[in-house]
Amino acid sequence: MKIKTLLPLLCVPFIFNAQIKKTATDNRLTTDLDKMVHKEALAYMKDPARVGLSIGIFKDGKSYFYNYGTTEIGKSELPTSKSLYEIASITKTFTGTLLAHALVDGKIKMDDDIRKYLDGTYPNLEFEKHPVTIKNLTNHSSGLPQFLPDQSETFKKPMDSVAAALADFYKNYSKKKFYEDLHQAKVDFMPGTEYKYSNTGTQITGDILEKVYHKSFEDLLSEYITGPLKMNHTIIGTNSASLLTPYNEKGKVMPRNFTTIFAPAGGIISTTEDLVKYMRYHLDENNKYVKASHTPLVKSEEDAIGLYWRLHTYEDGSQTVYHTGGTFGFSSVLQIYPSKNMGVVILSNESDGESQGKLHDIADNLLRNSKK
Repeated sequence: MKIKTLLPLLCVPFIFNAQIKKTATDNRLTTDLDKMVHKEALAYMKDPARVGLSIGIFKDGKSYFYNYGTTEIGKSELPTSKSLYEIASITKTFTGTLLAHALVDGKIKMDDDIRKYLDGTYPNLEFEKHPVTIKNLTNHSSGLPQFLPDQSETFKKPMDSVAAALADFYKNYSKKKFYEDLHQAKVDFMPGTEYKYSNTGTQITGDILEKVYHKSFEDLLSEYITGPLKMNHTIIGTNSASLLTPYNEKGKVMPRNFTTIFAPAGGIISTTEDLVKYMRYHLDENNKYVKASHTPLVKSEEDAIGLYWRLHTYEDGSQTVYHTGGTFGFSSVLQIYPSKNMGVVILSNESDGESQGKLHDIADNLLRNSKK
């Protein structure tokens, strides 16, 4: 695999609100792809809230990397393909990939009642005698809450204080307490009939994987994904010294990810260099584990859902496979386009109400407008 060599740091000016803002970049602006990336990146970075942006692309058997902005407000250090970002809910696709191994290898069945794998009794994990299944966990149709314990009151606070409140709450939250709280959880509807995003459900999926393999989630990641793919910088963790500084739209430094308790739902940190390797793996639809993880389990009005992967079919029949991610200080998207053997990953160390959606639009534009 060839890696595109980039020139040293450049500063490219553009107009915003009648003022000149210089955005640092290492984009060579040589190829059509370079120029397409540059146009999209500058449109995103013109918002004064933006901090750093790293883009990785796999196309025609080659890998390309582009970086914009800075690693930290007040500094002139450009991020690189090795810069560490929280990837938040993109982590769920790793959990789905591990689940595909368990499914294909006969360790689990998608229609298994999740209580089969839980210690103790949970009469609450059903709705009118309809149990929550592993399938329900993977497509967010379990009816379980987003967080344990329920944090709906916390999210009613001003957004500046929500991150700090959650970080403080979860810093000493244990797996033992998680399962005590699970006894009190309520399933809101018949599993499989409605959509309700649930980090709780994904955490349970990770714990089920640990039980059937008799290994930690971290060891499973290393054995089945990061080790074989040589993703040497992809780890679970909240306190890596190399992790970029996270910000909200006001330029306020945000707490890092809450706790490794929710590692299967959103605890991975990674780089564009590593995630391009991950995309390349997921572009191989002949791989039985990849195929299983991309097989739709449920369809909504817009997208289908596989093993946590979102699957969108365009009017021309082509399909994209993707997931976005966001914490209080990081935003991200990872999207692949199998028919073009192409993928795009974009990581940012700033988060606001629009950042995930805008990054998703950038990835979609790059994938759809690039030449086959």
